[in-house]
Amino acid sequence: MNKLVISAASAVTDADLATAKMGSRFGRMDLLSQLALLSVESLGIEFQTMDCSRIGVCMSVCAGSLATDIQYWKGQREVCGPSPTLFAYTLPSSAIGEIAIRYRLTGPNLCFVGSDAVLIPEARDLIERNEADGCICVACNVITAAASELIGIPPKAQARAAFLMRGANGFALAENHRDMESVCALACAGEFARNSAR
Repeated sequence: MNKLVISAASAVTDADLATAKMGSRFGRMDLLSQLALLSVESLGIEFQTMDCSRIGVCMSVCAGSLATDIQYWKGQREVCGPSPTLFAYTLPSSAIGEIAIRYRLTGPNLCFVGSDAVLIPEARDLIERNEADGCICVACNVITAAASELIGIPPKAQARAAFLMRGANGFALAENHRDMESVCALACAGEFARNSAR
C-alpha cells in the first residue's frame, strides 16, 4: 500500500467546454480556469469522501495567465473599462483557487509557470513528506490567438489532470514517469486498467 499510483487521469480541450455542465460560476471563469476545473471534474474522483485538508493541488501553466492578461488589457479600450471579474484571473494560480472552492480542498497547493515536468515529482514529494494523502496534478496549456501573435507559439487550449495517491489500484508510478502528457496518455489508453488488475 506504500506505492504511489495514478488513480485517475483525464485530458480535455476547449472543444469539451461546450458540453460542460459545471454551474453558472463556470461561465464567468477565464479559459485557463475552465479547462483546469473541467480536467479535474473529468477525473471522476469523489473528493467529499476524503479528508479534504489532506488533498494537495500542483498545477503548471505553460504560458502563465498571458491569455487572460491580454484579454484584460484589451478591456481598457472598452467604454466600461477592463472587466473586474476578469481581473481575478490575471494570476496563473487562480485556477487552483477555483478547484479548491469547488471541491472544498484545503491542502497544500503549488503553481508553476512553464514545463509540466515538475508536477509529478512535486506531488510525489508532498505525499512522501506526509504533507498530503493525495495530490491533484493539473497541466494547462492555453495559448489564445492573441497570445500566439505576441509570443509566436501556435494557439492551443488543453488541460490534463491526474490524481496521485498511495494505493494498490491504479497506474503504478515509476521514477521515469515525469511529464503529464505521457502519464495521462498511458493511464487513459488502458495501461491504467492493466496495472489495476495486477
